[in-house]
Amino acid sequence: METLEQLISKADAGDVQSCFELGQRFAIGEGTDADESAAFDWYLRAARMGHPTAEFVVGHCYANGIAAAEDPSEAPMWLFRSAIKGGYDAYAALSDYYESHETPEDGCVYEYFKARSSAEDPDATYVLARLTELAVGTDFDPAGAYALYKQAAESGHVEAKHREALCVLNGMGTGRDRPKGVEMLQALADIGYSPACASLAECYEYGIGVERSYDRAFSIYQEIADLGAPEGMYNLGRCYMDGIGVEKDNNASYAWYCASAGRGSRDGIYGIARCYLGGVGVDKNRDKGLKLLESASYMGQTNAMIMLGQLYAKGRQVPKNTKTSAAWFKRAADMGDGYAQLVTGDNYANGSGVKKDGKMALRYYLMSAANGNSVACFNVGTAYALGRGVARSDSQAFVWLSRSAEDNYMKAQFSVAEAYAKGRGTKKDSQKAFEMHLKLAENGFGKSQYHVAYAYFEGDGVAKDEKQAYEWFVKGAKNDNAICQYYAGYCLENGIGVEKNEKQAIAWYKRAAELGHVLSRQIVERLTGEKVQFKPEESPFESYLRAAENGDDDAMFIVGRCYMDGVGVEADADKAHMWLNKAVSKGNAAAKRMLAQQRRNQQTAE
Repeated sequence: METLEQLISKADAGDVQSCFELGQRFAIGEGTDADESAAFDWYLRAARMGHPTAEFVVGHCYANGIAAAEDPSEAPMWLFRSAIKGGYDAYAALSDYYESHETPEDGCVYEYFKARSSAEDPDATYVLARLTELAVGTDFDPAGAYALYKQAAESGHVEAKHREALCVLNGMGTGRDRPKGVEMLQALADIGYSPACASLAECYEYGIGVERSYDRAFSIYQEIADLGAPEGMYNLGRCYMDGIGVEKDNNASYAWYCASAGRGSRDGIYGIARCYLGGVGVDKNRDKGLKLLESASYMGQTNAMIMLGQLYAKGRQVPKNTKTSAAWFKRAADMGDGYAQLVTGDNYANGSGVKKDGKMALRYYLMSAANGNSVACFNVGTAYALGRGVARSDSQAFVWLSRSAEDNYMKAQFSVAEAYAKGRGTKKDSQKAFEMHLKLAENGFGKSQYHVAYAYFEGDGVAKDEKQAYEWFVKGAKNDNAICQYYAGYCLENGIGVEKNEKQAIAWYKRAAELGHVLSRQIVERLTGEKVQFKPEESPFESYLRAAENGDDDAMFIVGRCYMDGVGVEADADKAHMWLNKAVSKGNAAAKRMLAQQRRNQQTAE
């Protein structure tokens, strides 16, 4: 055990834990005479550097007049500092405190911390940053929040350093740099800061800024759990529950959740609630699970709030109630959860459980995007592109759409490809546009299949290649893209990239005409004298059947399966085999395997 002098030396050098331990020593008289006043001073030093337990102790002292004059204005603010970092005891104490005291307005809370923000009290600066990020008592200002986190971090506040890294990782109030954000988290992990370790593990779990590795994520959670960190224990429970980097083990999952809860973690309580609701490692008990879920939610656990929102939205375990669902999602959103912010934005956009409000929708989309949510980044980018609820800006649209595209959100990748193609919000780059469209097209994105085909057709961003153009027009046509259907017909009619075939050309023109393509309708009427009627939306089976009748072997296989299993049509084994054999005759490998398997099954049965 370190001597008092050693602890004082480390505390004077800025070690927060040493400040807290000195408070403990003087409080109980360990290695020195008991001294409440000295204990309080050391607790206060640790609290100003962001030590959650020290903040709770200081709040408790102010609330009860222990070693300091009772102060109803200071007590709740110190408890709030601890609670906002997830302190279970502080959250409970703060709730009890406000049962007998008036709750301050958000603006007053903001002004309190603004007045105390300084190099001597970096935790006040940190809390001010959180309030700015969450728009509590002030407007949402991600750049302002980032600047405040950076300021507190420069004064040695370790959790502020953690938040600064997350800002860089997600692009909140600063340019997004995922590799740098991971590097900053790794530096904090190297000094043993467990919340940063958990964030680093999440990066490996979801492939954010690093190559995805479930094994690496699990090992980091294991390391910090072995050191007694409740966030590590909670995440191990989650890994064993969902099979993340380890085989599923319901008993181990429940045990780790209990260990986390035993350390005062609201996350652990949420995990136990999941176990009771799903019967994981414990007998299923809906009522107990819901009670624990609500308890975790009232303690500020955002995943518990989200789960309640989902349960009420779907009417599972509880009666369906869109208003209650929206209220839980909004509560989690106001606590800073990016996914809940996205859902709340959707709720305001669609009027689901709340009054429809485009401005509020954009507000929550902006918050979610600042937290790195890919869909929200797309929504914000689209809002800037259209001037919907915000001043139109092609450059801002490109910034936000690019963030979403970098996360492999296909709609955003298409929009960015179009921005390069048209020089919208960025310098025109036909080659870059083609490369992005090609990647999307190869993944089956229909709109990009047309763009790739047309690029080959015109030689825009790539060397002209009529054969490739025709092949890509056909791929898009099979995905019911009317323009691709028209061009497939045009190529077949004129022998562009393929031998002339008027019959097949007319078939593609007809399909395009049925989807409302006016020029194709006129061509069909000119070539055949027939009138083509616009068809209402088909069922999936009808669409595949039409494609099969026009010679698409993949569609032939799917139609055969539909007849075999009675999906979208009455089961008919004869028709199933007819279409499967047609597909085989066209070289379809899947149909060939299926018929071979059926023959083997018959031989076994005989």
